[in-house]
Amino acid sequence: GEDHTGGAWPLFDGVGDYVVAPGPYMQGGIGEPPNLPITADLTSATMECWIKPAGLAAKSRLISINSASREGYLMVALWTTGELKCYVDTGPRAQSAPGVITVGPWFHIAMTAGNGVAPVIYLNGADVTLAGATAAPYPQSNSQIAVGATLYNPGPSTTQRFHGDIDTVRVYERILSPDEVLMNYNAGLAAHQ
Repeated sequence: GEDHTGGAWPLFDGVGDYVVAPGPYMQGGIGEPPNLPITADLTSATMECWIKPAGLAAKSRLISINSASREGYLMVALWTTGELKCYVDTGPRAQSAPGVITVGPWFHIAMTAGNGVAPVIYLNGADVTLAGATAAPYPQSNSQIAVGATLYNPGPSTTQRFHGDIDTVRVYERILSPDEVLMNYNAGLAAHQ
């Protein structure tokens, strides 16, 4: 797909494709400067992107912030059942209902989480988090941002790679409000029809 600045994102084949940010950086939020470093005192974050799945596989990582030594610092994943799961620290902390994601169309995905705040998963601007989401502490371990895979153990596992298009990836060092998530969804809707 193409993002709003004309940059092309590749089709992730689900076998060998992924992208790692060149350094540990966070995207600035609305009214904030870009390229803020990931800091040791990171206490909240929002990750968002547009996806167009070409297939569904267990634990397909969309965006992950972690390192080779820590499995689940912060990530959002897609499952074979078409559900989304959010991981904070080493365990799943929130999920959507099965079947919310299907092969073919574009979807806007966003996930917010904070230290002591249960994660929220958004699909096309709407909160789709099932009851029972749990908060977890935010560890920090020389983390990097990976798109389409995870960097854990000691590199991206072929069972955790995404198959399809990923576009307009953004990571913020704060929790976006529901209105901000909806605004980002509406801003990208025309480009993802």
